[in-house]
Parts: sequence; C-alpha cells; structure tokens
Amino acid sequence: MNIATRFAAAMIGASLLAGCTTLTEGEFNTMHATLEGSPAVKRLVIKDCIAREKSTSLGEKKTYAAFMNVSVAKYETALCSRISNAIASGRLTYADYVKLHSPTADNSKVIRIMQGR
Repeated sequence: MNIATRFAAAMIGASLLAGCTTLTEGEFNTMHATLEGSPAVKRLVIKDCIAREKSTSLGEKKTYAAFMNVSVAKYETALCSRISNAIASGRLTYADYVKLHSPTADNSKVIRIMQGR
C-alpha cells in the first residue's frame, strides 16, 4: 500500500467514531469519498477500527452488542463495518454526524445503522 493510501486510511481511522474530535464538513466529505472509492482503504479502516474497539470495556461491549442485536464476540466487526459502510454509501451524512454531538438530537437513523437495519 502506498504512502498516500496509508495516510488517508490513518486519517479516516483516527477520525471514525472519534467522540472527542469534531470533523469539519470538508473532512467528513473527504472521508466519504475515500471510503466510497477505495475498497482497500475501507478494509484498512475497518481493521483499524476493530483494533481500537477491542479496548472497549466488557460492560460497554455488552450494552452496545445488545442494542445492535449481535453477540459480544461480533460487536467490534459489526460496529466498524456498519458505520464504515454507511459513510461510504452516503447513508450516514455529515448532518447525522453533527447530530451525534447533541444530547437532544434525533439519532434514530444512526441507531438503525448500528442495528444493521
């Protein structure tokens, strides 16, 4: 994998689901275009996301797995694949992403994506 692809994958991986970092619309659109256009980068992003999610506490994994309708063993793969695929397809938009930072926003679309619906 060339350095540009690795850099893009690292940028996307670091940004994906980063609760403490807010992406700009341009950064989100760049992530969407990269994931949409490069299956290799999407695989790398999913792999990196899975590695990061493995450090999630067992209690949190149980909670997320339950509402995602998956086993705890499949939690990381399901979460990372579903979110990455939703961004790549355009189903998860920048507006949806911004709403995640608001405690009063309707995030039902993101919940459906996480549940695989």
